[in-house]
Amino acid sequence: MLNATNAISTRLVAADAAAIREAAQLIRAGELVAFPTETVYGLGASALDPQALARVFQVKQRPLNDPLIVHLCADARSPQAWQALGLVDALSELQTRRAVALLDRFAPGPLTLVLPRGARAPALLSAGLDTVALRVPSHPVAQALLCEAGVPIAAPSANRFGHVSPTTAQHVLEDLGGRIHLILDGGPTPIGVESTVVDLCSEPPRVLRPGSISREQIAQVLGTPIQLGHAKLRESEAAPAPGMLARHYAPRVPLILCSDTDELLLQHAQLRAQGKRAGALLRDSQRHACAHVQPHYLLGETPEQIAQRLYAGLRALESADVDAILVCPPAGSGLAEAIADRLRRAAS
Repeated sequence: MLNATNAISTRLVAADAAAIREAAQLIRAGELVAFPTETVYGLGASALDPQALARVFQVKQRPLNDPLIVHLCADARSPQAWQALGLVDALSELQTRRAVALLDRFAPGPLTLVLPRGARAPALLSAGLDTVALRVPSHPVAQALLCEAGVPIAAPSANRFGHVSPTTAQHVLEDLGGRIHLILDGGPTPIGVESTVVDLCSEPPRVLRPGSISREQIAQVLGTPIQLGHAKLRESEAAPAPGMLARHYAPRVPLILCSDTDELLLQHAQLRAQGKRAGALLRDSQRHACAHVQPHYLLGETPEQIAQRLYAGLRALESADVDAILVCPPAGSGLAEAIADRLRRAAS
């Protein structure tokens, strides 16, 4: 495990062409680089290098039963290309048809597919399971890095394990400064929550982790009902996809979920009566009723606005010397479902 005696100098640089070339060289040399995707910032390593993958787990302090997602260049956005790279094993005709349909509709983009693991995919990618998770990100910096590196890049979120995911380069520096050489700064990530993960090894297919691509959209493309979730995992059991552990995405202070504004105000009053200071994540429509709740962080109103600002808000409030954070999760499907999932795990 890294400590003060072997800390390294971390450089945060604008993601221009020269920085992307340097980052690609580091990836090929077995080093780790943080970079933006359209969802959150990722901590990248060559997906074909077991030693580099081991360093990802070490740097993040991530348990080995939590798998990684392989990111690929847009030129390789087909199951046939993934098989040629040795990342994916032979697929059934149905799996191939479903994968092609989803990739044609949603890739590049915030979609991850779980498929049978190929012979060249290190077991560390998949927590030892016989499946592997892959996606083609749409962020221009991520795509430029993937094309320049010339290798698939495994990239979990670029933060300490279990903490709030990073949506800015500064968030990465706060968590991983002194642990990696380079952070590519591409500005705030546009979506703000992790990709939708679809398991095509189950029948019917399952959404293992909700994201900005909804179950309804997946079902429409595949022409079949889509289930959500997976059987509850035991503590040491390997997860079929990242982000499935009971506690995840969590701030360093307790997060309290409230059903509505009235309950949020009641919780705030009770905490104040106990001599505790509570902050709140608020929708714009709650701003007037909760004006006296200080500090607070405004998330906007739409699911898209809330998702984009959610992790920044959690990080801002945990740094504001509060004893707890209050929030009302949004209701609904699609992105609202993904936001509620992240908040539930963060509050677990």
